[in-house]
Amino acid sequence: MKNYDGENLGEFRQNLATYGAVKFFSDGGLETLHIDVNAENYKSIVELMKKELIANAKAYDAAELRSGSTPNEMNIKSIFNDINMDANAMEIEFESSFENLLWFVNAHLANTNQGNFDGVDVDIIFNKDTIVNESQVIQDIKNSVGIISDETLVANHPWVEDTKKEIEFLKSEQ
Repeated sequence: MKNYDGENLGEFRQNLATYGAVKFFSDGGLETLHIDVNAENYKSIVELMKKELIANAKAYDAAELRSGSTPNEMNIKSIFNDINMDANAMEIEFESSFENLLWFVNAHLANTNQGNFDGVDVDIIFNKDTIVNESQVIQDIKNSVGIISDETLVANHPWVEDTKKEIEFLKSEQ
């Protein structure tokens, strides 16, 4: 806006809204700003932000694995190993936080005469899954018969949840 015939910008906006016109002196004028938008820049920025978000959130982009060549077992294990390492670091932080929380729980229970639980051990267990080729594990167990104890073989079988019960079942079947 150049050589506007008015006192302030509020008056300018009101005239523009009311009359759809603006009054200028003879040598005045109005020019619009034009910004060229390059869509490729936005695509690059969005892609960069997506990668940074995934990295900072310690997440995993499954599309990355699918878009590459055919994923093999080693690629998948490598990815899960990275995720597992991040999970281990997170587990340490959670354990520390739970210990702090437990102090408050124990203090509350003691203050409300519900018992004193200071010194009572609490186990915080984080279960994590890993990718296992069960057929290969079972084949390896079969190949290890006579080399290591039956109890170790049963304990490492992917379908066995309670080793002692499974050994009792085997003895009763025999």
